Amino acid sequence: MDTTLDLSRIGLRGRESAVEASFAAALSPMDARDYDEFVTKARAGHYSQSRAWASVAEAAKPVSPYYFLLRKNGRVIGAALVLRAKIAGVPLPLAQVERGPVVDRIEDLPEVLEALKSATLRHGIARLSVMPYWHTAPAEVGQKLAALGFTDHQSFAGRHARSLRLDLTSIDPADPFAAPGLAKVRQGVKRAERAGATARKAVPADLAAFRRMHEELQSLSGKALPQQGWYDALAEYFFASDTRGAAFVSEFEDEPISVILITRHGGIATYALGASTGKNFKFNKMMLPMAHAILWAKSVGATTFDMGGIPMEGDPDPKRASIAEFKYAFSHTEISLVHEHVRWF
Repeated sequence: MDTTLDLSRIGLRGRESAVEASFAAALSPMDARDYDEFVTKARAGHYSQSRAWASVAEAAKPVSPYYFLLRKNGRVIGAALVLRAKIAGVPLPLAQVERGPVVDRIEDLPEVLEALKSATLRHGIARLSVMPYWHTAPAEVGQKLAALGFTDHQSFAGRHARSLRLDLTSIDPADPFAAPGLAKVRQGVKRAERAGATARKAVPADLAAFRRMHEELQSLSGKALPQQGWYDALAEYFFASDTRGAAFVSEFEDEPISVILITRHGGIATYALGASTGKNFKFNKMMLPMAHAILWAKSVGATTFDMGGIPMEGDPDPKRASIAEFKYAFSHTEISLVHEHVRWF
């Protein structure tokens, strides 16, 4: 194993400020605590930047995860889960920060990115992809990235840059979908239930059904099938904590027809993954489990439910458009996100 990348730490001290950056394959107990707290509480925090998600990311593709942490005057101002690409165990000069780096203030982003650039350069990384998770001012963040030499690399098939959000504070558990704006959800739930479909919170054994349906979808799309390790990592992430993640399965005539995976990060619950059978029914296969997921999210303290992305304007893909139509039943509150940006050093 390449040990040269396990730990890098540099401190820069001036008369008015002290800046300390760390770049490590494993964090000290203090750094791990600070990293977790910052990524959870920061306004630009996202579950895919959490340490818990690192094992899922590593199992999904050939990468090595590293953690970046920047302190200024003893206070954390930036953090990132950096995924360095590799081939046959050999590290490549390419790295990606999915939905990061994490900052709590937009004005800290240039300093955080400069420190991240320096840290990655010292470890032989020449190309860095970033995508800060900031929806209140995505254009401003994009301008800051451009000023630092990053170029917009967003594509229709890339990570979503638009999404829909549902305000959970307005949901009454006694009659959760009574609001006029949720009429399609209410009708869809009743249609599925009248047909005999059911939904429940999943257990780890239900991931076998998720795997079958997911692999069927991957094969139909001509995509490579994930390794067993990815499904194992999903099981660990979504079932290890009752409040961090959950899965919901819908069944019809005693057969699973869909499974969805939901994660909660801070006050936001997000639809992360889903798969359904190729069979057609007279009801939407995903409606019941999504409705159950929303109620679970509210029960564990989430205040916002993110539908997990909708296509960019102009996206010609009919499948993504169909998925978006389903999601619009739950919310019409759109948010725009920062595009993926790339820089060669």
